Amino acid sequence: MTIMVNKMKITTVSLLVCTSMLFLSGCVAPLVVGGATTVGTLATREKGVTGTLSDSQMSILIKAKYYGFSPDLYARVGVNVQNGEVLLTGSVPNQEWIIEAERLAWQVKGIKKVLNNVTTTDENSSFTDVIGTATQDSWITTQIKSQMLFGENIRSLNYSIKTVDNVVYVMGIAQNQAEVDQVLETASKISGVKKVIDYTKMNEEAE
Repeated sequence: MTIMVNKMKITTVSLLVCTSMLFLSGCVAPLVVGGATTVGTLATREKGVTGTLSDSQMSILIKAKYYGFSPDLYARVGVNVQNGEVLLTGSVPNQEWIIEAERLAWQVKGIKKVLNNVTTTDENSSFTDVIGTATQDSWITTQIKSQMLFGENIRSLNYSIKTVDNVVYVMGIAQNQAEVDQVLETASKISGVKKVIDYTKMNEEAE
């Protein structure tokens, strides 16, 4: 049993390292050359192709550091990077791990800000409660993205939506305040949402 676990751990670490090296070496052809649709999707985002890949690199490197510290930390903390700003979500056993998650994130070159929303685990929560909450979070995120996709005057590709414990985190680049207001209103009207936290930035090139 020990041998199998060790092999799994080595394989996972190798995968993380190889993926990180792929991004850092600039060998992103499989991601871009895979089809015109992929390139088009990246190009329509306000931060462009380069910005998207840079955020992806940073996210992978942070997760790799988490796994090196503890596979449990890697599994518990969600990492979302937008324009060099890192959103950390999830729950961990103690306050020390919350501090460690932020410290490791800051070690990655290019990070501008760390938005640490990691909390300590509720010891009274059962496994069923955790699964139920995760399922509802996923449903909420899906509903918000769906409505944003068909919303007027919303460039949905510029936004990232993360839901944790029924709290919605909105990141991205907005064209104007009216667009932000529309996105936040859309999120707040979804059934089950407790709170919407706005981490969006205004597009500096927008008129």
